[in-house]
Amino acid sequence: MLTNPSISSLQRFWVFLLATFLLFPAWSSQAQVHHTDFLFVGTYCPADSQGIFVYTFDSQTGQAHLLDAISGIENPSYLTLSPDHRFLYAVSETHGPEGGHVFAYRWDARQAKLHLLNQQPSGGKDPCHLTTDHTGKWLLVANYTSGSIAVLPIRPDGSLGAPVQIIQHQGHGPNPKRQEGPHVHFVNITPDNRFVLVSDLGLDKVFIYRFDARTGRLTPAPQPYVQVDPGAGPRHQAFSPDHRFLYLIQEMGWKITVFQYHEGQLKAIQTVSTVEPDFHGLNTAADIHLSPDGRFLYASNRGELNDIVIFAVYSSTGELKKIGQVASGGKTPRNFVISPDGRWLLVGHQDSDQIVLFRRNTENGMLTRAGVWYRPRAVCLKILDE
Repeated sequence: MLTNPSISSLQRFWVFLLATFLLFPAWSSQAQVHHTDFLFVGTYCPADSQGIFVYTFDSQTGQAHLLDAISGIENPSYLTLSPDHRFLYAVSETHGPEGGHVFAYRWDARQAKLHLLNQQPSGGKDPCHLTTDHTGKWLLVANYTSGSIAVLPIRPDGSLGAPVQIIQHQGHGPNPKRQEGPHVHFVNITPDNRFVLVSDLGLDKVFIYRFDARTGRLTPAPQPYVQVDPGAGPRHQAFSPDHRFLYLIQEMGWKITVFQYHEGQLKAIQTVSTVEPDFHGLNTAADIHLSPDGRFLYASNRGELNDIVIFAVYSSTGELKKIGQVASGGKTPRNFVISPDGRWLLVGHQDSDQIVLFRRNTENGMLTRAGVWYRPRAVCLKILDE
């Protein structure tokens, strides 16, 4: 018997509607997974060129799209966001007669734009790192060339006041070319907001200060510092997610030291190399980050290696085991960032004008190159998860 074409079409129409209804929850779930973050990029550049760039970053696909670019700031080589994500602060890494500066911007998430609020002296020459305390009321700045730390108040509108305290380190290290004086490279607020840990590359020390969140004042802690190997050059730091361990990368020693941390006290428990035992070429270690779950640690080497080294973390002891390394995909991987969901690692290359994207295996920590885009002298990457 022949079928009626009109009835067949009607049946197909109702089948389509039913399938759409049944599949809708799955589409809705996928839409919720599809998430877009914002990526901020700091660079080395003249003041009259664009220096801070704002992208969308799609955590589902790894794609990035440029939204905004800011000029009027020289060498915005390091950026940080306020705890409430309403403001962005940038160093201006300069060393003229007036020293360096720090700039404050208001972040308009709706329009995806940065608006300049003001600038203040950084309290020294060549500021290279900065961070806010956890209340968002204080900005702490590391001045590399002068070897000093400055504390600036953050006003309610996000703008900055003049420094209320400047601490000048004194002394030198054994390397006459790199350690002729103090060189503060990193300033780190402890998770409880009570202490500040300061890496001084020139003195081979991590200084420990008490921090008064009411006044912004720093005073030496009962354990005033820890010493690393002579000539090692302490640089960046990273806390474990449970705050029990601190990881310190050493620029000239090519090593990572693991510390137990408790109440302003540091105790070294392990030191591992970022290079193979038979490597004797030119290298400087740079950045260090843990995966969001704390199971893996990543570190960057610059120079002849230009790679990202991967370590597994033993959660009970905090100790590290090297499990791999991958070429960073460019020249001089100064800074990198891991996306909040842990699925991506992005590397900024100072001397090849590239940001290289890696897909990260969240189970075994391994990295697979997934893309590249070009940005002149990209030296700082920050991801904002809205």
